[in-house]
Amino acid sequence: MATDKVVSKTSVDYNIGITEPLAERIIQPDDIYIDPVAEAKALKKCDWILIPLFSITFMFAFLDRSNIGNAQSAGLETSLNMSAQQYANAVLFFYVTYVPFEVPGSLLVKKIRPSILLPIWMLGWSITCIGTGFMTTPGQFYASRLLIGLFESGMAPGLAITLTTFYTPAEQGRRFYYLYTSAGLAGAFGGLFAYGILQMDGIQGLEGWRWLFILEGVISCFIAAVLWVLMPDNPATAVFLNAADKEVFRLREQKHAAYTAINERFDKAEIWACFTDPKIYLSGGVQFFGDVISLGSSTFLPIIIKSFGFATIETQLLLIPVYTWGTLLYVGISFWSDRVKSRVVFMLPGAVSCIIGYALYIGVPSSLRGVLYFSQFFLLPGIYTLLGMNYIWMLNSHAGYYKRATAVGMNLTMGNAAGLIIGQIYKDKNSAGKYIIGSAVSLGSAGCAIIMMAFLYFYLRRQNRIRDALTPEERQQWVDAGKKGDAHPDFRFLL
Repeated sequence: MATDKVVSKTSVDYNIGITEPLAERIIQPDDIYIDPVAEAKALKKCDWILIPLFSITFMFAFLDRSNIGNAQSAGLETSLNMSAQQYANAVLFFYVTYVPFEVPGSLLVKKIRPSILLPIWMLGWSITCIGTGFMTTPGQFYASRLLIGLFESGMAPGLAITLTTFYTPAEQGRRFYYLYTSAGLAGAFGGLFAYGILQMDGIQGLEGWRWLFILEGVISCFIAAVLWVLMPDNPATAVFLNAADKEVFRLREQKHAAYTAINERFDKAEIWACFTDPKIYLSGGVQFFGDVISLGSSTFLPIIIKSFGFATIETQLLLIPVYTWGTLLYVGISFWSDRVKSRVVFMLPGAVSCIIGYALYIGVPSSLRGVLYFSQFFLLPGIYTLLGMNYIWMLNSHAGYYKRATAVGMNLTMGNAAGLIIGQIYKDKNSAGKYIIGSAVSLGSAGCAIIMMAFLYFYLRRQNRIRDALTPEERQQWVDAGKKGDAHPDFRFLL
């Protein structure tokens, strides 16, 4: 077993620091003592510095990619002489580069170091976003979407993988909620931000939607500079942790080595183990169907709400309550999920909520725009719960640095492949101005996600039961056979 080795058992006292080695012995994880006060203080530092930094970074990544919807509702198509099909193509082109580079990007983060690569990527898409504000043809706009997709492809995997080196599986739900719901805050903030910036229409001869891209890009450049200064590679390199804090994290790594251990050597076996693992394809299936719903909503929600008969400025303001409600509800669900240590029991109601939202949108007459607007309040909480919990569940279920990094990239790649069809299923409206085809496909996707998560749940439950039934001799045979990470006989999957 990876943790069955001779180590210096060390205790940490927050007031006096690190003590001398107590004894040389073969120990088990439960033998490692970590002073709870010191551990709580070290984690609090990460919560107050690392989580806000990552959340703001992810929020602006999402904002810079999804502002195309706000720009479209403010006249982008007309200014660039784009047809509905060309706009759909622009939505598609972001994913043409984003999807295939997610797995390579997640592996490059470890090879080159997140403290170097992530700020450079953010600077790249920020500059591209600024340039988008000065483009005059559909071809130029296509190029900007390709570049933003390329630069953003490794950001989400890189942030997620780095975060897993600081937190154990039981601690991650609440922390990843902050990261994931920053996308919801991007929707709410994006609507408010767009409302303010669109008032700049005509300043310096530039239309409001152009200022939207320019100013969001400038802010993202500033965040990239902050990321360059504060971004850690792992707890040992975090500038905001002192020596005692880093020792706490070293002991935590020993104690939870099956999950948090950092493999400094590139391990092809771990990567191959991920590609041959059934659970990544089940998780990826949930992610794909969930992203059909999510990407359709994030890209087209401003246009959908405007189609209810609201003006452009009203539309931007009406986005704020929808995203805020989805974010707040997901806050409570994330805390509850961590408390009961379960994921699927929250994902299922999330998917059902999406089905209700789309059923209302499709079935209610266009004249009842209040009810149609209300239907969106079912969608956002359902989307965040379904995808947020699936993402955390996937991270909890893969151990070994490179296996987990590969799993993150594969999961996001399979999920974001939905972006290749979103622009096409949402390009046509019916006579009443509704996106019936896109909404019907999304409703069906929520049903498919329920089926995939059920398969994943029963598969993981069976794996836990197999390990629970092992005799001591059988357990040792697994260890002697080299089973490690999430294949280790002591590893248990959260359900």
